[in-house]
Amino acid sequence: MPLTAKLRRSSHTARWHLAVFAMALSLPVLTFVGYLLFQYTQSERNRLEGRAATLANDVSVSVDRELTGLAAGLDVLSLSQFLQEGDLEGFYAQAKQVEERQGVIPVLRDVNGQQLVNTRLPFRQPLPVSHLSVDQKVLETKKPQISGLFIGAVTNAPLFGVVVPVLSGERVIYLLSLSLPLDRIRAVFDDQDIPQGWAVAVVDRQGTIMARNIRNDEFVGKSATRDLIEHTDGPSGTWGGTSVEGEAVFGAYSRSRLSDWRIAVGVRRDLLNQSLTQSFWLLMTLGAALLALSTVLAAFFARRITQPMHALSARAAALGRGEDVSPLETTLREADEVSEVLATASSRMRQRARERDKAVSALSEETLRLDTLNRAGTTLSGELDLEHLIESITTSATRLSGAQYGAFFERVPPGPLNEEEVWKLGSLSSADPEAFTRFGLPRATKLFAPSFRGEGVIRSDDVHLDPRYGSLGGMPAGHLPVRSYMAVPVISRSAETLGVLLFGHAEPGRFGEREERLIAGFAGQASIALDNARLFRSVQLEQDRFRAAVAAVRGVLWTNDAEGRMRGEQPGWSALTGQSRAEYQDYGWANAVHPDDTEASVAAWNEAVAKHKTFIFEHRVRRYDGVWRTFAIRAVPVIQADGSLREWVGVHTDITEQRDAEAELKESNEEIQRYAYIVSHDLRAPLVNIMGFTSELEAVREGIMSELASSPKVDTINRDLVEAISFIKAAINKMDSLINAILRLSREGRRTFRPENLDMKQTLQGLADAQRHQADAVEAEVIIGELPMLVADRLAVEQIFGNLIDNAIKYLAPGRPGRIEISGEQIGSRVRFGVRDNGRGISPQDHARVFELFRRSGAQDKPGEGIGLAHVRTLVRSLGGRIDLASSLGIGTTFIITMPQAPARTSTAALAAE
Repeated sequence: MPLTAKLRRSSHTARWHLAVFAMALSLPVLTFVGYLLFQYTQSERNRLEGRAATLANDVSVSVDRELTGLAAGLDVLSLSQFLQEGDLEGFYAQAKQVEERQGVIPVLRDVNGQQLVNTRLPFRQPLPVSHLSVDQKVLETKKPQISGLFIGAVTNAPLFGVVVPVLSGERVIYLLSLSLPLDRIRAVFDDQDIPQGWAVAVVDRQGTIMARNIRNDEFVGKSATRDLIEHTDGPSGTWGGTSVEGEAVFGAYSRSRLSDWRIAVGVRRDLLNQSLTQSFWLLMTLGAALLALSTVLAAFFARRITQPMHALSARAAALGRGEDVSPLETTLREADEVSEVLATASSRMRQRARERDKAVSALSEETLRLDTLNRAGTTLSGELDLEHLIESITTSATRLSGAQYGAFFERVPPGPLNEEEVWKLGSLSSADPEAFTRFGLPRATKLFAPSFRGEGVIRSDDVHLDPRYGSLGGMPAGHLPVRSYMAVPVISRSAETLGVLLFGHAEPGRFGEREERLIAGFAGQASIALDNARLFRSVQLEQDRFRAAVAAVRGVLWTNDAEGRMRGEQPGWSALTGQSRAEYQDYGWANAVHPDDTEASVAAWNEAVAKHKTFIFEHRVRRYDGVWRTFAIRAVPVIQADGSLREWVGVHTDITEQRDAEAELKESNEEIQRYAYIVSHDLRAPLVNIMGFTSELEAVREGIMSELASSPKVDTINRDLVEAISFIKAAINKMDSLINAILRLSREGRRTFRPENLDMKQTLQGLADAQRHQADAVEAEVIIGELPMLVADRLAVEQIFGNLIDNAIKYLAPGRPGRIEISGEQIGSRVRFGVRDNGRGISPQDHARVFELFRRSGAQDKPGEGIGLAHVRTLVRSLGGRIDLASSLGIGTTFIITMPQAPARTSTAALAAE
């Protein structure tokens, strides 16, 4: 038997099924209506009860929101700088502004309740003591608290309070509060949808009614009902009882999270039952109507369904026969949609065949791009040669974009060879490099400039139609033909533009969003690879520079670990001392140090290691051939990024010849000083004879004049003789002062310095005070700043600065008050002092001459022998320092003295830590 015949005999029509469905539906509907009535009764009761609970919770949330805003505003006010500084008058003005803007009255009290600021009353007017029930809890918890209802001490009205602590560190110094009318709470009810006849009340912790939506003025301040107080001890819930009016109610409540107030909602029982009765009869009517309507609709829709189904069946048979099928237009949308699907099925199958062929072609192209991307990724991750990397980036990017040709222009930042940044062609793919290089550097056109500035991808389907194209004359003659254009900046992780990838094609519309996203992602990978290649090149340059620096060091380079022990291979030290690695390991290097210097060397080294300070020392080392040589040592700690010590790097520099030369120079200086003493002493003997004979000549002058009284030239001879004698005396006095100066310099050179700790500010203030009379006479002011301590010979230091201050006072510029400033600073182990004046100044050609013996600069209108600055330089050099000057004529002069803060050598070591 055919299958279709079996189906017809065992199946039924849609009309039959709908009729059976309508008949079967009537019994369950009737049963369901009865059950629904019962459930609806319960549901409606639960809904009303739930609505009451929701209303209680909504009012609680609104109350908390209001209280949170008040507490937050008050908390911000408690942070006032006036309170921290104890400026109550300033805080009063600030609180007054808060009152004017927000309509609230802040009250500031001390921890004992004494009111200090109350904007209801003028400032400084006596204020009462007031306490709120939550004051103690604020002091204990140091957190804001909300009070219940209370009667205000000033207004005598029912209020509630918000209190916050004013903290100084961890200590409460004030209590800042707001006393607010209960209308603030009553106003919350205005924002709620409260059904007619429902009662809502806010009750504080003591059970006192603070606000009510019904008969508010009558019950505010009175106690709530006993059953409400006893049955609302949880965070939220329901209860049954009576209202304050004595009516039976169903109640719901919720507690305020901030204030612990109860928000109670009461629904009268008669209102609750009335709503349920009305709902019952309405539901019964709807149930009957539904039963009747379902029967009518079943018959109606049976007819509207079967007719389109028959038509759809006929079209399906036609489709099976290969006939054209037209869409149906029936009252059944599903049948129409099926007919449309049948009508378009064949055309869609043909379309899918075409799409399949296109997808195969796209897959092949995508496979090629993926292969290119994989090879490029391998190259980017492994290539460190910058030129090869740029060439690989350009070639791969050109293939990935499908461009006819591509180029990479590299950004060259300003440097020694170029004052401004320039762009050079790094690589060109699929074209002759001369196609770009013969046109010079790219121009900052409207099309190029955004890419050079790194502002993002620029893409144009046809540059000839692009408004940004042609601002500087368009494409030059002989340039590669470009219609489709795309530029992608290559930007490093530090937001620096490294270069730009440029792509072109002779046909328009060759670059789309897909190519843009692909190349933008590739540019991100390329930037990382370029950063790595540049970093590798930088490391190579640094390594070459380090090797050159090591080779240029005039000494032996060595390293120690963070604990100061010599570890690892030390070829320089081994070549110097002949020690093997096992011999110099740890502190074995000390065995090559002279026995007299070993203990001091090790102690000084350990101190530098412990303090992580630069190590400067001097000791003798036994060379590999057994000869003792003197070395200057300098070692610095290498600190890592996290602040920890990684190692020590040090240099031993041979200064044997330098020390020998210094000894010879010292001996030569001593010989010169002895010679100067002998010369000045021998010069004094003939000078005494000249002085004696000059006195004799002056004594016989009157006798000679009397003998020549008759001569007509007696007056001329007398004048000449007096003038000659005066010249001889002046020369004698000058010669005597010079001999005395030489003797002083000689004695200073032979004097033994006695270093002592000098408070330089006190020392120089004493020198300034000693010359105050001279300074006041010329209206000069000596200003001494903060100066570092110095360990040196007191007499030498006083002579140095005394001479400089005396010269500054002596050579001030006329016509303006003198100002002499002495400053100082410590630079490592040395100190630098400056003596600056606003005097005449010294001509540039005399800057070096003023330190020469018997040489003076400028107008010679002040007494002096020209030895002061020479003496100063001698003393400064004797103390191991140097003196320089900077001066401009008519502006002033600054003498700069730099010397060790302490003598370079002590009895045990020459250690200095910077």
